[in-house]
This record gives sequence, C-alpha cells and structure tokens, in this order.
Amino acid sequence: MIKRLFCLLTCVVIGTASPVAAQSYPDKPIRFIVPFTPGGSTDATARIVGEAMSEILGQPLVIENRPGAAATLGIDIVSKSKPDGYTLGVSGVGATAIIPIIDPKLTYHPSRDLDVIAGLNSVYGVVVAAPSLKQNSIKEVLEFARANPEKVTYSTAGVAGPAHLNFEYLQQLAGVKMLHVPFSGDVPAITAVLTGDVSMAVVATASATPFIVDGKLKALAANGPGTERMKLLPDLLSVPEQTGFKDYDPHTWSVLVSARGTPPDVIKILNKAVNEALARPDVREKLEKLGLRPLPGDVQWAQEFVQKQIAEKKRIIDQIGLKRE
Repeated sequence: MIKRLFCLLTCVVIGTASPVAAQSYPDKPIRFIVPFTPGGSTDATARIVGEAMSEILGQPLVIENRPGAAATLGIDIVSKSKPDGYTLGVSGVGATAIIPIIDPKLTYHPSRDLDVIAGLNSVYGVVVAAPSLKQNSIKEVLEFARANPEKVTYSTAGVAGPAHLNFEYLQQLAGVKMLHVPFSGDVPAITAVLTGDVSMAVVATASATPFIVDGKLKALAANGPGTERMKLLPDLLSVPEQTGFKDYDPHTWSVLVSARGTPPDVIKILNKAVNEALARPDVREKLEKLGLRPLPGDVQWAQEFVQKQIAEKKRIIDQIGLKRE
C-alpha cells in the first residue's frame, strides 16, 4: 500500500513539474541577446518589442549586444545557454537560414541547437548612396556596373548575411559584377558610404532612416519584402519594379529563439507575449516608422516559416554558389 502510494505521489509530482515551472515563469530578468551592433533594425526590434514584453511578463528584458561573425557569435551564445527561457536571441536570416548552410564548421545548427519561439518582423531593406553618386536608381547603377565591371562597391552587415546573399543573386540576374565590402553591422556599413569608401550600402531601412531624413544619403531602391510600398518612403520603387526581376524577393526577417530543450510551456508563454506586443498599436507604429513589419504567428507557424525560408535560401545559395569567405 505504501509503495503504491509512493508511486502515485511520484507520478503526480512528475506530471505537474512542467506546469508548475511554467506558472512561475518568468520570476527573474530575461537576457535578450542581439547579435548586431546598436542602432540597426535587429537592435531596434529587440528594444521596441522587448519593452512591451517586459510589461506583459512583469520582468525586465535586458538587451545585450553581441555582434560578430555575421551574427553567428551572438546566436551561438544563445544555443549554448541553459534552455530555461531566460536567455533569448533575436536571430535573422543570416544566422538562421544562410550561414548554417554554407559553413559546415559552424558551432551550432538551428534545427539541432535552437528552438524557434515566435516571428518578430519582416525587414524593409533599402539601397542607399551618397547624394554625390551620379546614379539615382538601382536600375542606373546596374547599367553602369554592366559597362564597368567591379567598379561599383557595396557594403553590408557581413559576409554571407542576407543583404550579401540577395545582392549577389541580383548581380547574377543582371549579369553584372560588383565588389562586396562587409562590416559588422548596418551602421558601420552606412558610415563607409558617408566617408566615400564604398559606392552604396544595402541595409535595413531602420538603420538608414535618420541619414535619409537628414539628406546625408539618398535611397536608390526599396529592397524587400515583395513590392509593397514602405510607409516611410512610399514613392520609392523596389528593385523588382525597377528591373523587372520578379524572382528577386529579398525577404529579410527576425525570429525569437532560445536554446534547444526550452520547456514547451515556457515557449508558449513567450510566444503569447510576443504576439501581444506586436498587436499593440504603439508597437506596430514604432516598427513601421522604421521600415519594419510585425511578423505574428503561433509557435507552429513560426517554426514552419523558418523551415520554408531555410529551403528557399538553400535554393538560391546553390544557384549562385555562395561560400563563406
């Protein structure tokens, strides 16, 4: 009888351990790792959404910028953290769906080491140049590049990042060759344009907005997602609209991730908090003013979205032969 009672109590304890843990989560500050320098779209998303999530969850979300290695350094830290929901990462296309494909030596693999929690944003990108550049559109730049191979230089936030992949694909479609100059984030990539070190930059609109508003940069083309116009720059034509390249769809995005093995109940709590945050009118307005579009959805949708994006990026990588330099 005593043995049976012990077994029954054991089963009850085991069966209720996860819900009890979930009910107490979160009971301390949450670490929010941003794998880029401050000032870019990923950083802005983490701060805007993180502030709302902090109010919803009742705990501080502490932003920690850990740039390097095209965002894989920060996401590697997340992958090796304790899977308890207290270390989260904002992972973009490069660290999630590009570099893991082209770098077999990468110290983590998304499907093995990360749990996808929720979608965060779709990033409206932009191609910018100094006002002194003679060309005023991406169509004119491609025409010049076709007649002057490797004379046009462009900067991005890193080798094998989404901007690099997308622009290499565009060059293949256009039959031109430009020179890539990588940096550790959008802000230094833009600085290289301002100093005259490169011809143009391919960056998130959020990063370039202050410089466009101040007249220090001019926008040559919108760079995704799709052909939907940005509220910030409604008259700016997209790359496909200017070139006719319908296959060019530089969809850049960010998702919230944690170390693999995070309790499902904790993931659901975080997913709910993200979606509640993204549904707030003030959050949506802040994101849209920076050229960012909320990317809501439940856990299953977020995980399936990432898998589809990985498959699509692999198709393009195989087509253009992109390798990590």
